[in-house]
Amino acid sequence: MNDSSILAIDFGTTNSYFCKCPADQISPVGVDFGSGRDGIPTAILYRRDKNPLVGNPALHEYGESSNEQREQYRLCTQFKPDVTTSAEAAKNAEDFLRTVVEQSQKQHIVLEPARHEVIVGVPAEAEEAFMTKLKEIAKAAGYGDVKLLDEPKGALLSHLWHKDFSPDEALKGVLIVDFGGGTCDFAFLRSLDEIHSWGDMELGGRLFDDLFFQWLLDQNAGALRQIEDAGDTYYVHSYLCREVKEFFSLTMARDRDESVNKSVGRYGSVKGMSWNEFLDRAKSYKPSPAFAGYLRGIGVDSDRLLRPTEPLDLIEWFRKSLAQGLGDKKIDTGDISRVILAGGSSQWPFVYDVVSEMLGLDPSKLMRSDRPYAVISEGLAILSPLKRQFEKTRSELREDLPEFCRTKVRPLVQKTTEAYVADVATDITLELFDKKIQPVLHQYRKSGGSLATLKKSVSSTAKAFEPELKKIVEDRMQTLRLGLPEQVRDLLTTWIESHGLSIGDAQIEQGRQISIGSDAIGSGAPDLYGGIMDTVGWFVVGIAASIGAMLCGGTGTAILVSGPIGLIGGAILALVVAYLTVRHGKEKAAKLAENWEAPAWIIKRALTQSKIHKAREAFRSQLEEKLRQETKPLQDEFESRIRKITERQIEGLSEITQL
Repeated sequence: MNDSSILAIDFGTTNSYFCKCPADQISPVGVDFGSGRDGIPTAILYRRDKNPLVGNPALHEYGESSNEQREQYRLCTQFKPDVTTSAEAAKNAEDFLRTVVEQSQKQHIVLEPARHEVIVGVPAEAEEAFMTKLKEIAKAAGYGDVKLLDEPKGALLSHLWHKDFSPDEALKGVLIVDFGGGTCDFAFLRSLDEIHSWGDMELGGRLFDDLFFQWLLDQNAGALRQIEDAGDTYYVHSYLCREVKEFFSLTMARDRDESVNKSVGRYGSVKGMSWNEFLDRAKSYKPSPAFAGYLRGIGVDSDRLLRPTEPLDLIEWFRKSLAQGLGDKKIDTGDISRVILAGGSSQWPFVYDVVSEMLGLDPSKLMRSDRPYAVISEGLAILSPLKRQFEKTRSELREDLPEFCRTKVRPLVQKTTEAYVADVATDITLELFDKKIQPVLHQYRKSGGSLATLKKSVSSTAKAFEPELKKIVEDRMQTLRLGLPEQVRDLLTTWIESHGLSIGDAQIEQGRQISIGSDAIGSGAPDLYGGIMDTVGWFVVGIAASIGAMLCGGTGTAILVSGPIGLIGGAILALVVAYLTVRHGKEKAAKLAENWEAPAWIIKRALTQSKIHKAREAFRSQLEEKLRQETKPLQDEFESRIRKITERQIEGLSEITQL
């Protein structure tokens, strides 16, 4: 075997998907067998004296053949679920896989299993007997000793590669819902390990094929006899009615108020199909005699399908399958952070409705690829190269992180906080000192008075200004609280994406909209509401719940007296004491100084315009210095958070490389 490339196969009930990928690069390519899209119908047409046909050629040949030709044909589909219970189904599967290669080579499609490492997906709840039989079938069909990998992991890997979520999110609880043509599988993964898996091997898209088959018969009297006379029962049921089902499903996904008409070959059409009527039929479903006969013919023995005691509610069946697994496995819905919808039947609108309702998840947590039918094969194909890439990325992240923090994060935080410091200091100086305190000082120069009175006047003026002061600070803090985390978030996102990863949530309706999750920097944004610094010192507010205290202070106006205003008071006090000493002596002067009513001419000599200006500059300078001290820890905090986020990414990458 040449392991330079991988061939991944999602062997399905309705369709099978083949995907190739070089081992040394992540460039998966789904195999188009000539239909213009990935995949091939899981169908084989046996023809007397001729080689069999598979896929669309088989369905087309059978659909266009005459009654006489059909006597020499045998069309087989939907045999995958029954390979362990039916020797005929196992033989159909082997012949199908072998003929896919033979038919591809004739079409000049490069599909050579012997030159690839072959990986085949298996349902999460597949039993050992099924896996053993599948390996035997693949080997007999010429695919060698294939590797089996759980299909849910394939779906997860594909979404991870498409950056629908980050590696660290892959470590959290992820529910995979794989609703295909023959089975409905659920798997709950944590740290990429299947913690629990469950499903129903009877519930699948082929039951809905039968529902539309019966819808056709109800609207077209005599159609069943025509179909049976032509020997077309199997073809109409498993192929033509499946086409009707898929057309209807896609229409309803777009608009449930639409009314759908669809022809069914030469046997009539189904008209006026509505969502409400579909729900009524889905809630009172009974397998048709044709479908029941097919199941018996391939060895299926199911009381629920072959001997139902009452109509089946298909949607409730899906709901109960999900609920029963969650209950039996004791899975707390709060542990499910993501839901991935895979398989063609996952496109049914009711799947989205049921999952959203039962889990109570935000719609952004449910994701479905724009190609849900091919997501598993793609994920299986990229496993080996993805592991190698993530191993390299993990090392690069560790190596680049210190430089990123030093040259990008710290300068950004410093620049942003410096702007904040300057803005707050300017606003407070202008509004408090210039407009409130300075007029008090000028009036004191003009009228004279005691130093005690000046202190009291300045304190009361500042105290009265508290509401306005709080608003100034809160407005500036709001800008910083929102702006700085956003800038750091963008910086981190760009850096992570430069390493080929994503960070954050993916919006299901947009596919790849990325943002940082609530447990990252978003919730750690500094909560800078309220409060003012010790430099101004009006009140105390503990702030920054997760970033840490950034701006804190005390109550009262003591700082005004001991700080910038203290400079003014000192100058006044010195001149007053000197004057009183001459008149009353040194001892008495000291006692009188604080409360002596000094005349204006003395105050003017002590309280010059120059000293007022110096007090203003000292006020602003102390304000800025205190703000710088309190905002400086933000650099360490943001760097610490970025390191934690990066380590979670690295941990996620490590888990993937060990798959």
